[in-house]
Amino acid sequence: METVADISAWAYACTPPLVRDIVIPDERAVASPPYGAGYPADLLVSRGRPGELMARVRGRMLSDLKGLEPPLYAMRPGAVDGTPGRLISWHRVSSWLAFRHCEDIGNGLYVVLPEYALMQMARSLSPARLALLMCEACGIYTLVPETARVELVVRDLVEQGVLRPETVLGGDGSVREFADDRGVRVAFVDAWGEDLGWQLCFDRMGNPTNLWKRPPLTSHARLEQVVAELKGARGIRTASRALVLSRDGLGSPAESRALMMLCGPVHEGGEGWPWPSINRRIDFDEQARRLAGTTYAIADAVWMKQRIILEVNGFGSHADRQGFHEQEGRTAALEHMGFTVVSLTYPQMEDLELFEARTQTLAERLGFPMKSRTRAFLTRREGLHRELFDGDSGMF
Repeated sequence: METVADISAWAYACTPPLVRDIVIPDERAVASPPYGAGYPADLLVSRGRPGELMARVRGRMLSDLKGLEPPLYAMRPGAVDGTPGRLISWHRVSSWLAFRHCEDIGNGLYVVLPEYALMQMARSLSPARLALLMCEACGIYTLVPETARVELVVRDLVEQGVLRPETVLGGDGSVREFADDRGVRVAFVDAWGEDLGWQLCFDRMGNPTNLWKRPPLTSHARLEQVVAELKGARGIRTASRALVLSRDGLGSPAESRALMMLCGPVHEGGEGWPWPSINRRIDFDEQARRLAGTTYAIADAVWMKQRIILEVNGFGSHADRQGFHEQEGRTAALEHMGFTVVSLTYPQMEDLELFEARTQTLAERLGFPMKSRTRAFLTRREGLHRELFDGDSGMF
């Protein structure tokens, strides 16, 4: 079985359905930006007698595979020479890979499912970097691949007014919270039982970002099952370490990074605190509704017993739902409901010294102990922070 796998399968899972469905004309694909995508013209032309998968893939790079950068990571049985082509880089199929681990996307083409693609990616990632992807897969956001072909389609859709703030793609509702007021995972369907759609997030200046909200691709429990299923396979030890750093329901990369530092296990460099309820809806009483001008709030992270809410504010986060820091009425409403709101900005997270100061403040509010700052622990903590923040854009 010839299958798109690993990082290419992950990119496919992170491409919004509407973006996949649009076909870019050849002339626009090869034209230079901003009119076109600058796609190499020779990748659209068959040379010699291309393999079966090569023929299937070539045209689809301008349609549902536009989120994948060539050469695609693909697997097939038998020996491979290890020399990547311009369109496809062939790899020996994972020994455990079966049809049930893949999605049939039509015309004889298969793509490895997201949870199994993560297991393949574990062979080349650190536990912290893999945990970030696990948080994304189990969360209510995705970072859409920034290929020139995807950017061209999104730009067209924004200019046409198809994509704008609060636009939902597929379904009549939008993904806002992960858990309801009782802390129970929501169903991610609208009033008619249709799946909630994907929603592009805009920054505070009204510009489109590569952050989209969408229902979870999988769950933490499902990833645990997959890790147990593939026990002993290459990379699974890394996946096991990544599991304890990740959770369901996170709403942005900034939230994922902050809570991994605060709640990840001590042996990985985390503070080891109990995980909060994540992206949980808090329904307001009548007085709180008047203060906030709305009927509810969504807490990034809330420790309900302590009535403490942590709001994680990346530079580009919450532009789709106007975070608490932009609406003082919501903070007043939450305080009326008996909550204390503590904010954490991206610059405060990115600087480890500043982050430690904010952690101390949060620990005092929560009544949680801080781990003794031994040399060994500080080394692990600095390593975790470096893995999470080095090379990050800081947008979300």
